[in-house]
Amino acid sequence: MGHIPKGYAGTRTTVGYIIQLIKDGAKDFCVRQTAIDVLIENKVPAKNYLDEIRTLFEWVKQNIRYTRDIHRVELLHTARRMLDLRAGDCDDMTILLSAMLKAIGHPIRIVLVGFNPRKPMLFTHIYLEAFCKGRWIPLDATTSHPIGWSPPATTKRIFYVD
Repeated sequence: MGHIPKGYAGTRTTVGYIIQLIKDGAKDFCVRQTAIDVLIENKVPAKNYLDEIRTLFEWVKQNIRYTRDIHRVELLHTARRMLDLRAGDCDDMTILLSAMLKAIGHPIRIVLVGFNPRKPMLFTHIYLEAFCKGRWIPLDATTSHPIGWSPPATTKRIFYVD
């Protein structure tokens, strides 16, 4: 990947890599096929877009183990690698779920959040939102919370994935 600067510049650089991994994953045949297989196995009717989002969200929550990165090393896995590895942290789970949703036609965006009001440019978590029925739906697969829940952050930045 290359050198990542410190601070918010590094965060922006990392977000750029994450967005590219999502776009690449959405075009990956195995990622799309896995998303379709999950929907078929769960008998989600065609054009039931909210159930598609809910089903893929639950599948990632149930089948991908939250596992932190190597100590002091930021790892970013491709969506396809996540399907093999079945473990990753918040950015990896965001990459996978975003790519799966995007691969079947859902608009998505990623959300960076921070929890320290004294450090508004310190972002420590990432999740995604999917657009459905006129609204953006938060999807944080790293928690036990349901579709629509978002962390109570003090700082939030949104990045669209076209």
